[in-house]
Amino acid sequence: MTQCTSQLSLGFHPDLPVVVEFDAPEISSDGGALLLRQVDDSLGLTAGFAACLSDDRDPLRCLHSRHEQTRQRVFQIALGYEDCNDADRLRHDPLLKTVCDRAALAAGEGLSSQPTLSRFEGAQKGMTLRRLVRHLENSYVAELPADTQVIVLDLDATADETHGAQQLSFFSGFYDQFIYHPLLVFDSGSGQLISAILRPGKVHASRGASGVLRRLIRKIKRRFPQAQIAVRADSGFCTPTLLATLENLDVELGDVDYLFGLPKNPVLLRHAHSAMSLAQDLYRRKGSKAQVFASFFYAAGSWPRQRFVVAKAEHGALGANPRFLVTSLCGFPPDILYHAYCERGQCENLIKDLKNALQADRLSCSAFPANFFRLLLHALAYRLLHALRKRVAEHSAELGRAQFDTLRLRLLKVAAWVSQSVRRILVRLPKAFPYAEIFHHLCAPGLAPPTTA
Repeated sequence: MTQCTSQLSLGFHPDLPVVVEFDAPEISSDGGALLLRQVDDSLGLTAGFAACLSDDRDPLRCLHSRHEQTRQRVFQIALGYEDCNDADRLRHDPLLKTVCDRAALAAGEGLSSQPTLSRFEGAQKGMTLRRLVRHLENSYVAELPADTQVIVLDLDATADETHGAQQLSFFSGFYDQFIYHPLLVFDSGSGQLISAILRPGKVHASRGASGVLRRLIRKIKRRFPQAQIAVRADSGFCTPTLLATLENLDVELGDVDYLFGLPKNPVLLRHAHSAMSLAQDLYRRKGSKAQVFASFFYAAGSWPRQRFVVAKAEHGALGANPRFLVTSLCGFPPDILYHAYCERGQCENLIKDLKNALQADRLSCSAFPANFFRLLLHALAYRLLHALRKRVAEHSAELGRAQFDTLRLRLLKVAAWVSQSVRRILVRLPKAFPYAEIFHHLCAPGLAPPTTA
């Protein structure tokens, strides 16, 4: 039963009291759920995801299909309701019910409650999780444009703080807290989230990256044999194993390169001494920050051979700031290579969309597989909003560059009045809705928006 909220009486109006009641069951605050359903149907996101799920329930006793539950959970995350607890109220939202194929105003026919969704998350085990990860990667490759020639993959790890007694949560000295340590792979060109792997809190940043890249690069090369693939990551991924993996893939498949940050050490600093001295002289003459780039071949003690290293010798008000990277691309000027590496900073903004706007770090289940499944649900919500943002960009350059939380606020959080008859479900949005024209174009592409008097 839906909990009632007491009436409010506000006294700021000069003539009449303003009475606020929370008893309008036909009103939804999330009219943009219609857009999410349209995008989902066009791409088959939740349908493909749900097809990978295990379901050992008695079909005669099931009220909610796995597809409906996936839709409900992913749509709620996209709309800003990341907690399962939110479902206890939202399961009766007329518009959320509509986009999940339930009768909008039928009494007693709500969506899944919080306990039901928690059982849904807890039912997914290791084999299912592997299928879901493969599905995300396969669908990314299948959706690449037919004329794809260059793909830049950005690897990164992030810390998801844990609380309580979550399974495989460990203390990280680097982050100084108990965490999970997810591995994320993004497409640099499109901003698409390709893969997400939940890992225990104490693993190294590069743990599992070799396997993910071998699998993903081979899939890309099967579809685009001539494509050039470059992998970028910070120095936490610069391990002998991962470097050797990418070099072996280059020998096997061709056109596989990398740009990785390289931790500085005394040997690298000696190699870059001349460039650092020059940068210091330039700073003293100009009085502003100076950068000098250099390149050389270098072999760490754990490397089987020398590799090409780029050095950025920078000097400013705080003194010297040398940085290094190792790359298989040795036919370009060092400054070009370094700036190409620095572009991976965009990956941090993509992670913000995933963690801040979609709350993907809300992994509060007790069991590790359930938290892994939650991360994948948030990854699917990322794909849903990413696809919506691409479509919005065709109509509004400003909104097409917006972060997910801004996109949600402007386009999805719109009041909707819902009514139902034997012939139709009618959804009425505010006449003063500022983005009505864009909303109309996205819901019904190719049709002219209605004129208003």
